[in-house]
Amino acid sequence: MSKFNPNTDQSIEVARKDYSGTPSSALDLMEIYAAAYRSRFVLMGIFVGCLMLAAGATLLITRKYDGIATVEVRQEAEKVLGTEDDRESVSNRVDVERFLDTQVGLARSRVVLTAVADELGLFRENTFLEEMNVSEEPETGLVLSEQEARRKLVLETLDENLSVSFSGQTRLLKIVFRSPDSRLSAKVANSVAENYIRSNLQRKSESSSYALEFLQAQLREAQIRLEASQRAALEYGRRTRIVDVSSAASATNNEESTQPRSLITAQLVQLNSDYTQAVAERVAAEQKWIRTRSQPILNNPDVLANQAIQGLLEQRATLQSEYELQLETRQSDFPSVRQVSAKLQEIERQLTAVASNIRSGVQSQFEIAKARERQLLRQLEALKGETLVEQSQTIQLTILRREADTNRVQFESLLRRYNQLNAESGVQANNLAIVDQAVIDPEPVWPNIPLNIVLALMAAFGLSVIYMFVDSQLFDRIRTPADVKDKLNLPILGAIPITTEIMSEVSDQKSEISEAFNLIRTGISVSSVNGAPKSVMLTSVQASEGKTSSCVSIAIGFARLGKRVLLIDVDLRRPNIHRLLDLPNKVGMSSILSTQSAVDDAIQQCAYPGLDVITGGPVAPSPTDLLMGNQFKAMMDQMVGRYDIVLVDTPPLLSLADAEILSGQVEAIVFVLESGRNGRKSILNAISRIQKSEANFAGVVLTKYNPGEMGYGNYGEYAYVYRYADSTKD
Repeated sequence: MSKFNPNTDQSIEVARKDYSGTPSSALDLMEIYAAAYRSRFVLMGIFVGCLMLAAGATLLITRKYDGIATVEVRQEAEKVLGTEDDRESVSNRVDVERFLDTQVGLARSRVVLTAVADELGLFRENTFLEEMNVSEEPETGLVLSEQEARRKLVLETLDENLSVSFSGQTRLLKIVFRSPDSRLSAKVANSVAENYIRSNLQRKSESSSYALEFLQAQLREAQIRLEASQRAALEYGRRTRIVDVSSAASATNNEESTQPRSLITAQLVQLNSDYTQAVAERVAAEQKWIRTRSQPILNNPDVLANQAIQGLLEQRATLQSEYELQLETRQSDFPSVRQVSAKLQEIERQLTAVASNIRSGVQSQFEIAKARERQLLRQLEALKGETLVEQSQTIQLTILRREADTNRVQFESLLRRYNQLNAESGVQANNLAIVDQAVIDPEPVWPNIPLNIVLALMAAFGLSVIYMFVDSQLFDRIRTPADVKDKLNLPILGAIPITTEIMSEVSDQKSEISEAFNLIRTGISVSSVNGAPKSVMLTSVQASEGKTSSCVSIAIGFARLGKRVLLIDVDLRRPNIHRLLDLPNKVGMSSILSTQSAVDDAIQQCAYPGLDVITGGPVAPSPTDLLMGNQFKAMMDQMVGRYDIVLVDTPPLLSLADAEILSGQVEAIVFVLESGRNGRKSILNAISRIQKSEANFAGVVLTKYNPGEMGYGNYGEYAYVYRYADSTKD
């Protein structure tokens, strides 16, 4: 008996983990069409429902009319101060978009809307609100009175139904008001345009008047500041007695003076230079002293350079030679030797004394340099304080003089601008003009029937896509042979067309059903490398999927090839093979497993030559316990030796363990699936229960397959119709 196909085992795991609900290939238009065809009635209902809703909404929606007025907006600089012509023009050219957006905001501002409501009398009673179909009552309370609340509601209604925008790339401002009354729409649109222009002129006039008043006040303040700053600078100069000598030098040399501005500053500069030199001298003396102190006294270069030291060294060398010469012939206590030794000691004492004096001199130079540095530093710090005081006074005087100059320039500029604005205040240029006034339009703009139809169709299309997506994701069923390969990653043996009389179709060897089962028979025969399996088990996920009828039909197909075939009904709960073959069921598989009957006594012959049958027998009380014994295995070993092929019809896998027990007793397993009934996950879970058996997974048989009903038609890989020619016709 061959092992379970490892490739199939792996393919089931891959299908379980990696499949995301759609094939990995590109978008399949045939699959989309098929999904739409299967859901055609639901989709038709969605489209009809959306169109009916659109039609009902069109009939029930209140008709609305637009009043459209057009205003030309010219962009020109406002001459407020009279000196910004060039600057304003450049700014407007760069900032055109901001200027146009500002005009849109001004046209629908609260000031303009209030003027429109006052002009048309919209604040009186509730006539305007009733015409606009505003049913809500004004919100009154502790803050707003009833009249104020009505005014607020009127302004909000005007703003909600008013549209202001520029048309295309032009400077034409389009003012649109929409209401249920065409006369009211035109009247409000024209009033908005007129009050917008009136508000623009008033704003310019107010800006000129405000500018004049503002400049007058600024001139008075500038004059007072100028006088005060001049007095402050003069008084401070007298009090501090500061004399700026550098200014006189600059005037004489016609260039900026590089000399100090005062005597204190000059002294500070000279003292700073002396201090820098003293620091350098102190550093040099300190380094010399450190070098002298760290070296042996007679190895110091300054000591060796001294003439007295040099003379003493020469004498010491001579005496040393004489002393060594006498030691060669005399003892050390000899009088002449002792005399020479005494002279050497005296020379050494003199060398030490002179060298010490030189060393002390180096140290004294260092102390003198350090003391001079400290003295200059104290003088420098004292002079710095005086210099800082003088600089502070000078800076303050400069600030006061600069403030006086600034106030003088500001006063003169304000005076010049005031004179220019006073001359131009009487001339006001208007940059707004009405191009087209709003007229009464008898045609409503809302509801827009074509737009409503398009929106309804778009909504229906969107709902249809959502429905098909949800249906394909939540009900991911196996419908076609391609689904078996793509979604389950399992081999497909064949697809059986849907039929109501399967036995009569199988009896006719030229029928489509017979041809389909012949294809399945061929697939089973080549499913193993060792040839056709000796025993084949058929199972399914659920009951009534065509498993028993498929088992009988495959058995008939093998019998027609001249093979000895044994068909066994092991569905001990609901045996059905005896009904399809019109056989008695008094003795059968349950009798064999319960040892109530021998195998040969249960074997029956049917109407098809070469096909023997063991029916299910009487319904057993505990079929699972019967199958767990050794009777079935012993019988299968015996029958496999007597017949060319043994076909076993088992119960479905759902909630039953029978097929799982029997899967290890056969060489091949055929899985029967009803098209469009089972989901992918439930099928994979069912197949995983028989994965560990030693049988070879031959493939899947798809039953009750109707490609036309599923939207595929008889085309391409879904086609199965190939009829015999009618021999009665020429």
